[in-house]
Amino acid sequence: MSRPIDLPVEYATGAFAVEAATRDGVKMSSLRTLANPYRGVRCHASPDTLVERASALRLVRRDGFALSHCSAASLHGLPLPRECEHPQIHVMSSGSRARRPGVVGHRGLETREVLTVHEQAVTGLVDTWLDLAPLLTLDELVVLGDAVAQRLDSLDALEDGAARARTYGRRVREALSWIRVGSASPMETRSRVLCARGGLPEPELNAPIHDVDGGWLAYGDLVWREAKVVGEYQGEHHFGDYGRGDKDIVRRRAVEAEGWVYVDFTKDDYYRRARRISLVDRLAAAVGVEPTQAQRAEVARGPNLWGPAPGRCTKGA
Repeated sequence: MSRPIDLPVEYATGAFAVEAATRDGVKMSSLRTLANPYRGVRCHASPDTLVERASALRLVRRDGFALSHCSAASLHGLPLPRECEHPQIHVMSSGSRARRPGVVGHRGLETREVLTVHEQAVTGLVDTWLDLAPLLTLDELVVLGDAVAQRLDSLDALEDGAARARTYGRRVREALSWIRVGSASPMETRSRVLCARGGLPEPELNAPIHDVDGGWLAYGDLVWREAKVVGEYQGEHHFGDYGRGDKDIVRRRAVEAEGWVYVDFTKDDYYRRARRISLVDRLAAAVGVEPTQAQRAEVARGPNLWGPAPGRCTKGA
């Protein structure tokens, strides 16, 4: 890209509205080599991040908007499926829906909570969860809800949101029935739900384990305290660092020395059918429960909760 010429200092960097530049006497011929992410906007470098794209759009969308749906979830740092990783941005307005290339417009901002995250207006955590109900699988909605519940340290706001859900209320209420406070990762959520489907009682989540004298030994991902059983998910980060792996082994030995049964597992134990069945059987035996044939069949059928297919993430509403 060749360098533009005859630009005043206030337009020599960053993004700006063409209308403002031409009003200040900048010639259109000086702008033609600049990036054009949205009609009426010029940038010295194409906006790559979500914040950069939203900031560029605000230069020409004067009636105000908030990032919503997967864009809001991304800015909040919530877990999303890969299908939601795309260059389009979701924006919600109180008035007319935004209609621009690269923008997925929605209406209804007047009924949403609006927060400021990274200097951008975004829909609140619970509203974002509700808005994504049509676009996620039931499993994905539970994962997202667990993350919101953990952030808020309560289910109260999610329960209030589910009670006022006007659309997809059944899916929202079904997801809410599986959501708990305490999960630290999507796979911990998925593993907990799998265990419940397999007939195991509810575990404590990321709970402390102590020795007989009350000294702290470890935190366990899934803890069945009465049975002295801990289930520990081993993610990729557990395998790539010697120091981390060594500490895991030392911690496991200390927990087992106190009479606990330690069952670790990976994502393949979740997604692969034979290993999934074996994992639930091992945990059930350790906890002292016997899954029914129906529960074992449910685990064998698939790793995820069953529900309606999700909608298209990039379709406006």
